[in-house]
Amino acid sequence: MAKPTILLVDDVKSTLDLEKSFLEGTDLQVITASNGSEALKMIITKRPEVVFLDLMLPGMNGDAVCNFVKNRKELKDISVIILTAKDDPGSLQRCFQSGCDAYVNKPISREEFLSKIKLVLDEKGIYLNWN
Repeated sequence: MAKPTILLVDDVKSTLDLEKSFLEGTDLQVITASNGSEALKMIITKRPEVVFLDLMLPGMNGDAVCNFVKNRKELKDISVIILTAKDDPGSLQRCFQSGCDAYVNKPISREEFLSKIKLVLDEKGIYLNWN
């Protein structure tokens, strides 16, 4: 079986670097995007199993990307986890109205990051060894 693919999307390079470091030693193929439009192109062409998506992105926000994915028959099975520094009720509502599979507040720990990914992969019947 090919390695499951995860798309990490954030406009802050240090956040992408941190998230990539969390995935070192896992059996995941990691790809990245730095804005919503780039993320959509990668989702359509690469079909990752999981998208870990920042809520606030330049151009097209994460909830708009998620909404696009979840409203397309051919993409809706892709798991979307939204990450944000905003912890107000309105932001939480935006995330879940977009159809995301999970929501995580920044700053994020490696344990929380991996547990969210494991949760959505387990729901797909994809079980990995985590270091």
